[in-house]
Amino acid sequence: MEAKFKRDIALLGHAHAGKTSLAESLLFFAGEISRKGDVQKGNSTSDFNEDEISRQISINTSLLTARFRDHQIQILDTPGYSDFIGETISALRAVDSAILVVDAVNGVETGTVDIWEKLEDMNMPRLIFINKADKAEADVDQVIKNLQEDLSSKARVINFADASFIEAVAETDDTLIEKYLEQGSLSADEAVCALHKAVLQGQIFPILSGSAFLDQGIKELMEAVLAYLPSPIEHPVLEAHIPHSQEIKRILPSEQAPLSGFVFKSMFDPHLGHLSLVRILSGTLKPNTAFLNANQGAKETVSSITMLKGKEQIAVSQASCGDIVALPKLKNTHACDTLCEDREPVVFDPITFPEPSISASVKPKTRADEEKISTSLHRLCEEDHTFRVHRDNDTKELIVSGVGDLHLKVILERMKSRYHVDVDLGTPKVSYREAITKTARARYRYKKQSGGRGQYGDVELELSPLPREGQEFEFVDKIFGGAIPKSYVPSVEKGVRQAFHDGILAGYPMMNVRVTVLDGSYHDVDSSDMAFQIAAAMAFKEAAKLAAAVILEPIMETSIIIPDEFVGQVTKDISSRRGKIMGSDSKGKSQTIKALMPLTEMFRYATDLRSVTAGRGHYTMKFSHYERASEKVAAQVIAERQHIRKES
Repeated sequence: MEAKFKRDIALLGHAHAGKTSLAESLLFFAGEISRKGDVQKGNSTSDFNEDEISRQISINTSLLTARFRDHQIQILDTPGYSDFIGETISALRAVDSAILVVDAVNGVETGTVDIWEKLEDMNMPRLIFINKADKAEADVDQVIKNLQEDLSSKARVINFADASFIEAVAETDDTLIEKYLEQGSLSADEAVCALHKAVLQGQIFPILSGSAFLDQGIKELMEAVLAYLPSPIEHPVLEAHIPHSQEIKRILPSEQAPLSGFVFKSMFDPHLGHLSLVRILSGTLKPNTAFLNANQGAKETVSSITMLKGKEQIAVSQASCGDIVALPKLKNTHACDTLCEDREPVVFDPITFPEPSISASVKPKTRADEEKISTSLHRLCEEDHTFRVHRDNDTKELIVSGVGDLHLKVILERMKSRYHVDVDLGTPKVSYREAITKTARARYRYKKQSGGRGQYGDVELELSPLPREGQEFEFVDKIFGGAIPKSYVPSVEKGVRQAFHDGILAGYPMMNVRVTVLDGSYHDVDSSDMAFQIAAAMAFKEAAKLAAAVILEPIMETSIIIPDEFVGQVTKDISSRRGKIMGSDSKGKSQTIKALMPLTEMFRYATDLRSVTAGRGHYTMKFSHYERASEKVAAQVIAERQHIRKES
């Protein structure tokens, strides 16, 4: 099929706006399914995974393919819950346009605003569909007013019988507005063409309304998709990088151009196996042919090409510009990779996913689970780029991180159902540090005689604090006159470093300490490397006790984005968490608050922030620095570590 007859669209909106039900109605209207499924009954085309059926929500983006009036329409039905925002973000890289679904009862909600902002950032053409207009509590007129006030004044109900609508369409084109002002009207073809152009340029966002449950407004919506949303060849010229260079290459969306495709999602499903979902941006791909994965520098062979309709795979003879297809069992291909011809290598920018905002420690319940846990977590990370796993070298814990509580729960349920790995979740341990606040000296002589050769090492050290923003550790040798032979100085440093790592208050590594070796003595027969290591370690501990050691806690640089009306509650909450507000910026009706917050106060912050802001707040954070903990916090940290040591 020619690319001009294709439409690639994403269904977006707040949770429970009815996106999956709308997708079902579109498939039914196009004749792709003989009867509509129901989310509540667990038999919809989109939500076919076990976790989606049991929870009655969309968790994954699902791909649907339909034919209508000689056109191919591919629909990406995305989740509405913010915990699965990564699915929505990846879907937006595969489509040319979007349908924003709004609940006729609840109107503009948190997810509606968040999605709109993403669409605005991408300049993506879109329609708005007000769903559930059949409900007794529905107020379509009020929802339209809210759309125009909260999202854009350019949101307009499609009504070619309305003079104000025709005038709004005419105003998007200088030639047409002149004709309209002279003649007072436009022809039907002129109006439709002008509206199509206006939608592509973001000058008008057409509004339609109806009910997916009763199939009301579905015909009008389908016709609007064909008439006003862009085909793949109307997509702006694409930019890619030439591998291993700074050169930019412009790629024309065309079937005649060299092959280029972008892997926007990798997935494993018990029904489908391992699949790479690819948007073909230019050229043509055929089965049993090879292509280059430009990111990995490796060739792959395509055994088959399928289009998806939920869990149903439909084999096709080729894929060309504008097609969204599934390629099975590619060995070296992952999400964000670019597929292309060997002679025309290009790389598209990767998808930018949000940083995880909630973390937990995981512990396998059995030894058998411990052996399988790494493999299962690695595979889940490949599918979901908002899910992260790392091992904390200080606390020796395995840490998983995600967007929210629900996100982590779903991931762990998949571990259990798919890989038969059962784990317990816990609050991660905080990796504290220790430091000294003044200069101190100590000398330690290690002497041991047990018959035969003894042990002897004698070391005097001076410890002094280094600037917090400087080196973590500095070792200075100021031995004169051979008090300690040069051959034993490395042993002194080794002993010092071990004591430095072990700390003296709570067993946490120290930081920002200069250690100077001032003096010492040795024995021709009894001195050894081990003796000087022990003497140095003990001298370090004695000096550290005199140097007023303190506990340092990690401080996170936090960026919190909230609607204006919640600024008071959020700033009060930041203060209650021992946070320091560093500034704020305004953008539209939102505020971005910059704050420094102790990590120990952040483990439940994602959930708490949503509660405080009615689900409309989100944040990112990154490590900033270590800061001296209060006496209360330090005492608690030391007591906890002493308790752990007693138990072990």
